[in-house]
Amino acid sequence: MVTLFGPVDLSRCRCQEGGYPLDEALGLLGQHAWTTAVQEAVSLVSCECGFRTAGDLMERLLGVVLRGPSVQVVAETAGQRAAEALAEPPAAADSAAGRTLIVAVDGCQAPERDGWHEVKVGTVYANEGRYRTAGGRRRVLAKEYLATLEGAAGFGRQLWARAEAWQVERSRRVVVMGDGAPWIWNLSAEHFPGAVEIVDFYHAVEHLWSAGEALWGERERSPTTRSWVRHWRHELRRGGVARVIEALERARRRRAGRLSESAATVVRRNVEYFRANGGRMRYDQYRRWRLPIGTGAVEGSCKFVVQSRFKRPGSRWSHDGFTQMLALKLMRLNGLWETLWPHLRAA
Repeated sequence: MVTLFGPVDLSRCRCQEGGYPLDEALGLLGQHAWTTAVQEAVSLVSCECGFRTAGDLMERLLGVVLRGPSVQVVAETAGQRAAEALAEPPAAADSAAGRTLIVAVDGCQAPERDGWHEVKVGTVYANEGRYRTAGGRRRVLAKEYLATLEGAAGFGRQLWARAEAWQVERSRRVVVMGDGAPWIWNLSAEHFPGAVEIVDFYHAVEHLWSAGEALWGERERSPTTRSWVRHWRHELRRGGVARVIEALERARRRRAGRLSESAATVVRRNVEYFRANGGRMRYDQYRRWRLPIGTGAVEGSCKFVVQSRFKRPGSRWSHDGFTQMLALKLMRLNGLWETLWPHLRAA
């Protein structure tokens, strides 16, 4: 068998039916009989890098030789167990009782063999668990990650299950945050009626830039665009979304004769965006309530849960392989890694 300390020869008995009870008791896997410690190490490294790289690191650091296909077998076998564990009724999480529960939602694209698919990502945490670092940045003490290839309906059920584990019914307030996509607010209305809904401030500012560039040109070349956006960004942060909409409408009328059809369409769509989400842009009020106005927590999740591992150059995932490896990474990020490995639980 292959251990973290190299190969070990082991004689054992075989049952009449052809099974090896000691192999099962030791949790050995595959033709080369990888021990659970080797499986755990391979799976851990595979959460962060490609299978071939994981095999190279195992050989260089530990002297354990596994080729890319073997690494994939080990990691995806563990991922299957992780997916089964995540499908079970959720365990209790940090309690949000008497506190404000933040539910931040986003989506990002990842490649499967039949094309690109959206991965829906969520982050759940208590607002009172945020703190400011010495450098002035906001951090969250305890948060939980969700990610799935399921549609909005399945993702919504998962999100509600996790919110229940956080004791959402006993929370003082529920806040749902997103980039303004309609499916997020539909999900919020279904599962979190009465929640405070907040559009990410920085997404809203990007819509200002989009409209400004359509009106006066690219930001790098147009001082007018930069000046206009900076002024109305400040007004937006102060809660003046109605004045921002008026400014957009006014600029659109003044520039009507000089805008191309595509530029006029961009301005119109951005006006519609601010009108549809204006009630979710009361940033002055959110700041008085000490609520976050940015979805940095969930956007960071998109980057290091999904993009850093699953959007590597040349990656094309099978649906099952993606699901298994995503489940494995979620188990690690959510502090559930030890539950997959009996030898760690015993230790």
